[in-house]
Amino acid sequence: MFARLLVALLLLFGTATPIFSQAARKITVTATTPTPDDRARQWLVLVDDKNYTQSWSEAGKAFQNRQKTEAWAASADTRRAALGAVASRSLKSIELSRNNIAVIRYDTVFAHKAAAVETLTLTFETGSWTVTDYAVD
Repeated sequence: MFARLLVALLLLFGTATPIFSQAARKITVTATTPTPDDRARQWLVLVDDKNYTQSWSEAGKAFQNRQKTEAWAASADTRRAALGAVASRSLKSIELSRNNIAVIRYDTVFAHKAAAVETLTLTFETGSWTVTDYAVD
C-alpha cells in the first residue's frame, strides 16, 4: 500500500510533472484519475481472468486499430494458456515521456514460466490512461 501511494505521489508531484503540463494537450489530473500503474493493473486483471473482449474494449484506439476483438482474444488466449496462471506480479519500472506515454514493466511469475517480464504501453487519451500495447517476454 505504501509503495503504491509513493508511486502515485511521484507521478503527481515528482518526475511526471512535465507530462501533466504539456501545452499541446491539456491533461487534468484529479483524485479519481488512476495512475498508469493502477490502470495497467486493472487491465491486467481482465486479461488474467480471460476477459479478453472487455480488455480489448478498455484498450486504447491504437490497440484496437491493430487487431479486432476476435483476433486479440485468440492470440491472448493462446499466449496466456501456455504461461499458465499468474502466481505473482511486481512492478519493475515505469518510464514516463512528455508525449503522454507510460511504459510499465512487471516481473511476473506464471505457473509455467518462472521469470517473465510483462510490458504495457499506456497513452493518456480522452481523460484517462489506456493500454495501447502489451507484450510478455
